[in-house]
Amino acid sequence: MDLKQKISGVPDTAYYFPNFITEDEEKCLLNHIYSSPKPKWTHLSNRRLQNWGGIPHSKGMIPEDIPDWLIETLKKVERTNAFSQDKLPNHVLINEYLPGQGIMRHLDGPLFTPIICTLSCGSHTVLNFHSPVDKYGVQ
Repeated sequence: MDLKQKISGVPDTAYYFPNFITEDEEKCLLNHIYSSPKPKWTHLSNRRLQNWGGIPHSKGMIPEDIPDWLIETLKKVERTNAFSQDKLPNHVLINEYLPGQGIMRHLDGPLFTPIICTLSCGSHTVLNFHSPVDKYGVQ
């Protein structure tokens, strides 16, 4: 894959890779996600999530091994060349949103810079991009 996967109406640094994984890969990922131990799930008000590869902490990421069932997907992400070799993916945050759920606009914290990757499984996803707002509400 190359970084020419551009679409209009999004920041220049956003790329879209349709059908990034196959249906079989998606089924396999979802099977692993939903067969994960219950303590792996964190329940929040409009979603539940799993952390793999580390636990985010205000003083930095508390590292953990990423399970084998996620490694091939991370390798596919690496092959897009969106990540520099010194900043390869090292964490997976799995969010489950039920129909009608979502979260408000936000900036991901410093642990998740300079690049994030979003992979939607099980349904389509709508991402709205907004200019950052300063503390006075000005864009």
